[in-house]
Amino acid sequence: MATIAELKEKFNKALLHVNRTGIDGLIYWLENSTDFFSAPASSRFHGNYQGGLLEHSLHVLEFSLVNLNWMLKYKPELEESRESLIIAALFHDVCKINQYIWGDEQFTKINDGTRDRWAKYQTYKFEDKFPMGHGEKSVYYISKHIVLTTSEVLAIRWHMGYSEPGTQFDGLTKYAYQTASQDPLVKIIHAADVVSVIAADTVDYKSNAKIV
Repeated sequence: MATIAELKEKFNKALLHVNRTGIDGLIYWLENSTDFFSAPASSRFHGNYQGGLLEHSLHVLEFSLVNLNWMLKYKPELEESRESLIIAALFHDVCKINQYIWGDEQFTKINDGTRDRWAKYQTYKFEDKFPMGHGEKSVYYISKHIVLTTSEVLAIRWHMGYSEPGTQFDGLTKYAYQTASQDPLVKIIHAADVVSVIAADTVDYKSNAKIV
């Protein structure tokens, strides 16, 4: 597993290809007012460890670039979307900042060789202090610093596709997603987000439970 310093180095190298007014302000905010570079990507599932969010974001970028480079063989004009792809991939999950709290104690039973005994372990707890939604929250945060293109907004908003948490896919919502997904960037980011979960590690904190 890479260190946060190593992940951040990769992150900074990727940003060398971004020339967008306000990007420095976005990074400054993430570094000084959020836990973006140290936060987990989830509390129980993929990337549920320190730096998991940063690592997941880089995985999404990596898979997105693989898809883009393949598509360029057939549609060279998509090269114009490279900067947008980097922005959407790296910041699609900014919505996850400042909402995973470490240290919430949990209890489980383990056998000490003779009988079951209570044991405790620590894990992350999810606490959403700004319940705005998922993809749209990322769009909101990012837009306070840089102007996003329409494609970037749609790719970030719909990066989870039909698995968007808390979304009721009624007729209008389904139509909105299907229309948005006609944009190649939306499909690239969504596909990369799905695949990146396979590459992520998951830590079983319960396995380190200590008998009380």
